Formats: sequence, structure tokens, C-alpha cells
Amino acid sequence: MHDKGLNQFKSFCGFLQASGGIAPVTFLARINLSGEVEFDFGSISLTKETSFILTCWGREDARQGKFSLSGKSEDGIEFKTDDLLFNSPGHGSNKEIGSYMRPIGGCSQSEFRRKLAAATSKPLIRMYLKGFQNFGQLRSKCHLGVIAMAGNTSIVDPDTITGNIAVQSDDEPADLLKWRSEAEKLLEHVRRVMSFASATVLQAPITEFFAGDDLEVITMSQTRRSPASMSVFHYLNQQPVFDAAVMSFFNPPYEVKNLFFAIEWFAMDATYNEVRLVNAMTALENLITSNLGNKDALIRQNAEFKKTKKVLKKVIGECLSRWSTDEAEEVLKELDDKLSDLNRRSLLQKLYILAERWSVPLDGISDDKIRAAKKARDFIVHRGHYYEDGKVSSDNLWEHVTVVREIAVRFLLSAIGYQGGYLSYLGGSHDAWFPPKPRVMVETRG
Repeated sequence: MHDKGLNQFKSFCGFLQASGGIAPVTFLARINLSGEVEFDFGSISLTKETSFILTCWGREDARQGKFSLSGKSEDGIEFKTDDLLFNSPGHGSNKEIGSYMRPIGGCSQSEFRRKLAAATSKPLIRMYLKGFQNFGQLRSKCHLGVIAMAGNTSIVDPDTITGNIAVQSDDEPADLLKWRSEAEKLLEHVRRVMSFASATVLQAPITEFFAGDDLEVITMSQTRRSPASMSVFHYLNQQPVFDAAVMSFFNPPYEVKNLFFAIEWFAMDATYNEVRLVNAMTALENLITSNLGNKDALIRQNAEFKKTKKVLKKVIGECLSRWSTDEAEEVLKELDDKLSDLNRRSLLQKLYILAERWSVPLDGISDDKIRAAKKARDFIVHRGHYYEDGKVSSDNLWEHVTVVREIAVRFLLSAIGYQGGYLSYLGGSHDAWFPPKPRVMVETRG
């Protein structure tokens, strides 16, 4: 768990300010089990000096409604945020203190700083995670030091901090700022890849940085999480993918664009199969679109196709000659963009181009299954549901989900250079190997 000194409410004396107004305040603050900063401002007397709080709170401009808050505790912990928002000013009055406010709110980002009792000679960055499950500690060595990741063996509430990932230098870096910058990028890369492995977005609400006798704690407000489902790697076997995550940061097998966006879509929480299919297909299309150029996406170069398009419009115009001039022009105008689509390769064609480029095996997944899954996704996007109302269908939406999801998994495994076992749901949940091992035919003799 994060710094125990911040788990309980601690009193701070400081200042609250916004839009030129400033007022001294005493407040309580702590970081809860979800990594959120909680406040208790008590009662603040409503005076001429504090009236700006009500004025700023009531503004429609969201940016103008934000406050800056800073303070220091008796034991020397410093706190500050420039993103404090009040949900309610809690305005009231009584005979004893007159008009007062009891503001309730939170912040999207904040910073705690304190001095350590004993200085550390090796800087360390630790990122706390929500929803990470693991047995034992994952470890790997790199030129930045030792990177380790740990999580709970069971998760009761996925919206609480259940693990962490950290990197510590082997010695004092010559350039501390450079080391920190690279270490933060490494942690973020590994967090995303392990989100893919866990099939859920591993949120990181707290980051600690230890250097010398200084501790800096950064908090980031996160949305509420749901339990993970359909993990790509069992929580008892995550060391291989963890190693691939670290290795792919320094030596990626391919120059992959927008890898993180694809992982976010893949790992996004979903309750319905319709959403699972859309998310998986979006992750796949994101990879394909981001990593193929116009030369790959187009059948013919635009300059060459313009001539073909001109001929097609002429032929269509002749076919519409019996129509009124206004009707014909309207149709030709509407068809203009659709004619351009004729020059774009299909998703299946682009998928095979990138699969060949990245050496992604598609064994056991036929063209017909891919086309059917895409058609299912299109039904959901364009009409809001998959199954026809009132009609019995033998077509199984779950099969489409597993097909697209499996393709996305194989692309992502290739992108990080992974080889080894993983969990596949294609045709039912089972252990699989990537890349698929060729089947060995055994000759039998009578």
C-alpha cells in the first residue's frame, strides 16, 4: 500500500484561492483505498474575504470553477492542487457562527511532498495499480535498474489498489531527471501491456518518486473500475508477458503506431457482447489504420483513380439522363464520396497486409468468419443491436466476439514480440501457444 502516513486524515494549514481571491483555511486530507484524495474542510465562515468561493463555484465556465489549494501539516508534509472542484458549497447559517460554508469536493490531480527519515541512494519510482491480480512478484532487469510488479492473489473490490509496479536504479544516475523521465515511460508502457494481459485497464491513481531524502506523491483521479473478464494470461503465469513488456519497450520487434490506443480499446470494460465486439474490432482497426499508409489502404493511387472515377460518374450520369436535372445532380453529388470508397481496400485485405508484415499467424480463422464478424459489428453500429427483433437465429454473437478478439490478441502479441503460452477463447476457453505450433502428422500402420 502507498505511504501509510497519508492513509489517515491529516490536518493541513494553507490557502484556498481562485480568480484573484485567497483565504486562509485549515483542512483535513487523505488518500483512500481507491487512490482518491478525500477532503474535510469543516465550516468556513462566509465573510467578504471568503465570498469568492461562492462566486467561483457558481460560474458556468468549468475552468473558472476550479480552485487552487495548498497547505502544510505539522509534521512537514506539503500538499497542493490546482484542480480542486466543489460539488457543493454547503451554504448555511446558525446563531453561533453566522453564515458559513461546508464545501464538499475533490481534485483530479494533486501532489504531496515530505522529507524521508533516511535518504535513499538509489532513486525509485512506484506506480500503484487498481485491479491487478498476481501470485508472487514479477521481476526483470534493464539498464534503468530492476523493475518489479506485484499484486494481490485475490481481488474483492477491483476499484481499490491491489498492486504496484516499480523501477529502482542500480546506482545514483548521473542525470536524475533523464533517468526519471525514461523510468516513467517504461512504467507506463509495462502498465499498458499488462492491462492487455489482464484484459482490463490497470488504472494508476498514485505514483511515488523517492530521491535522496525527498518523497513526492502524485495522485490522479480515476473512473470506477469493473471486474476483469477473459484475461489473456492467467494470473499465475504472467512472468513471460511481463518480460516481453519490458523487452518491447527497449527493443520493439516492429515500429508500432498507436499501440496504447489499441490496448485501451481492447481492455475497456464491457458488460454486453455487442460492446465487446465493437471494442475488439475498434482495437483491431486502430492497429490496421495506424500502421498502414495510403499506398497500402488504396487499390490504385488517387491520381490514377480520379480518371476512373470521372468515367464512372459519366456513365452514371448517362443512366440518370431520364431523371430530372435536379434529381440527377443530387444523386451524383451523394455518390461522389461513395465512388471514392471503391478505391479503398477492404478490412480483410488490409488485415492480411499487416498480418504478413508483422508475421501474425491467422491459423484456424477463415475469411468467412472474419467477414461474418465484421458484418455483425456493422449491424450493431448502424442499427444499435445485432439480433433481428422477434426472429430466431442460429448465429451466435459470442462466436463473432471470440473471432475478432483472437485476431486482436495475435496482433498485439506480435507487436510486443511475445512467444509462449496464453489463454484463447476461440472455440471455447483453452490454453494456446503463440505463434501456433505446426501440427505433426503421425503415420499409423496397421
